[in-house]
Amino acid sequence: MRWKAFGIAVAAVLAAALPIAALADNEPPSQIQTTTTTTPTAPTAARAHAEFFAGSVTSASSSSVSVDVLWTGKHDTQLLGQTLSVAIDSSTKIVYGKGQSSIDPGDLVGVGALGASTGSLTARRIHVDCDCHFAAGTLGSVGSSSFAVNVSRTGPYDTVLNGNAVTFQVNGSTVFVQGKDKTAGAISDLKTGEKVAVIFASSGFFKDPNVNWQTATFTATHVRYAGDLQPASTNP
Repeated sequence: MRWKAFGIAVAAVLAAALPIAALADNEPPSQIQTTTTTTPTAPTAARAHAEFFAGSVTSASSSSVSVDVLWTGKHDTQLLGQTLSVAIDSSTKIVYGKGQSSIDPGDLVGVGALGASTGSLTARRIHVDCDCHFAAGTLGSVGSSSFAVNVSRTGPYDTVLNGNAVTFQVNGSTVFVQGKDKTAGAISDLKTGEKVAVIFASSGFFKDPNVNWQTATFTATHVRYAGDLQPASTNP
């Protein structure tokens, strides 16, 4: 009797389940809803690009430096001629050349920087040098604000000037000294044929293989002359 009652109960459960299953099997396709979940894609961050360039400092502070670009790495030539502002932060390594302890307008700097664009560069390394070039030879013509030198000796980065007649500009900051005693002088003391040594700043960057020294401007910062030691060269 108990088995008969159990069988009747099971039959009742199955009888109740069958209509539900039938409805599910025969539901019209239009009533079957499918939910699709779309995961939003995060925007791709702009990739930082490494830039290398060198040039003359136009302005500087503890947080940034602006550079007139005179030379670049081979992959960064699009930067030539631009003035770039580069951020300086706690990770920036600054290396000072001989006699340098700060970054000042007119200094020459080599910069390695990272940024998504040229407008958002942060310096990773800055090498600072004074814009100090060297040439020596005999004086050619002398004017009131410039003088020419027939160059016979140069600094390591200035060899392109060797053997040429080069004109140097002077300004109120140019220092003139004579002889070993370094007696103070002036441009009016210079005489054609004197032996002279010049430390000067240049608007061109001699490490750039495309630089044209004949169109660059050379400004003398220190001039040392020693008297009539030999006749002036007649190089053009």
